[in-house]
Amino acid sequence: MVRKHRGSADTQAAVDRYEYVLAAGQPDQLYRVHAEAFAALSDEQRADLRSRLSGEIAVQADRPIDDRPETLARVSTDLETARPGNLARVLGPLVPVVAALVMSSPLAIALFPYDYAAGTEQWATGAEEDGELF
Repeated sequence: MVRKHRGSADTQAAVDRYEYVLAAGQPDQLYRVHAEAFAALSDEQRADLRSRLSGEIAVQADRPIDDRPETLARVSTDLETARPGNLARVLGPLVPVVAALVMSSPLAIALFPYDYAAGTEQWATGAEEDGELF
């Protein structure tokens, strides 16, 4: 279970959509959107993320060796793939920041094109209203 973050409705919507991307994305997609998002973080935020990931991962060889966005994205993707739902928890206070970066990313919008930027409500209502496929 992922803890919901307090904040504005826009922030919560971004976090909800980010959680959807984590659940629906393929590993290569998750890697790409995280590498882009982590590149936009400050040096301090990347150092915090590295520390959080290192604290979560038991095997020394699987921990991030540096603060580069690509390294952090690889480790984050591996963590989310191995234990779905854990990345948002590990990000902690960085979740709204990363969610906003992912949500505003042209790459993420291209990878998740089905009204991705407008939210996931279309998935629930569209299926109910369309009826049969053929």
